[in-house]
Amino acid sequence: MAVRVPLTCVLLVLSTYSLTQAPSVAFHGVEEWKDSLTVTAITSLRGLYSTDPPAKFMAKGQKPAPDISPETDFWQRLVSSGMTDFDVTQLESQDKKGLHLVTLAVSMKIKTPDGPRNRYVTEQQAWQQQGDRWRIVADAKKDHQRVILVFGANWCYDCHVLDQAFHQTDVAQILQRNFQVVHVDIGDDGKKNGNVAVEYQIPLEKGIPALAVLDSDGKLLYSQENGEWESARSLDPDDLVALLNRWKP
Repeated sequence: MAVRVPLTCVLLVLSTYSLTQAPSVAFHGVEEWKDSLTVTAITSLRGLYSTDPPAKFMAKGQKPAPDISPETDFWQRLVSSGMTDFDVTQLESQDKKGLHLVTLAVSMKIKTPDGPRNRYVTEQQAWQQQGDRWRIVADAKKDHQRVILVFGANWCYDCHVLDQAFHQTDVAQILQRNFQVVHVDIGDDGKKNGNVAVEYQIPLEKGIPALAVLDSDGKLLYSQENGEWESARSLDPDDLVALLNRWKP
């Protein structure tokens, strides 16, 4: 019979609390891609993609598209619709077989019939150096994952415990397939991003870490009400697995 231990036992090294999961050093190609997603620069977006060989686009659960048009059209529509609060965070990067691979967490606010909503997209890009510049040869998108907002701070021991629990094998597998994790820093005084906590019905006065779950369009599905995760060090990992299984798509 497997023996489960409290979350505090998985905290081997107390790493610095950050707004992302182990971010990598920014790749300059990503900065070019990000800068192209504005009304004045959107026409330059297609030039970042390879033409020889033609860049491929892959959406989760679909066959690869014969060209990159679905990707460029997607961003053209969002830019033209007046998206705001656009932000790109590089989560992972690695070099493999002559390609530079990056995984990006992208967030923005878009207009909907129900008012402005946050939307979250995961971009996975493969860059190849062609002559004197880098171009994207493959692009994959996951835009139907749900989002877990984790409200916490550097000074919060239990926030570090929870973050380490997210990296346990059984937990990480569920997260990778179904969720993006976005850390929201409440600062040294506990008041930073207070408006975000209010928007997602998080009672910070009851302790951190505090969790909220959103769908891919930013609609609130769950927010804790009674500081359930404040003592993360004493919770069983099965509690976290149960929460993820309950709210995964």
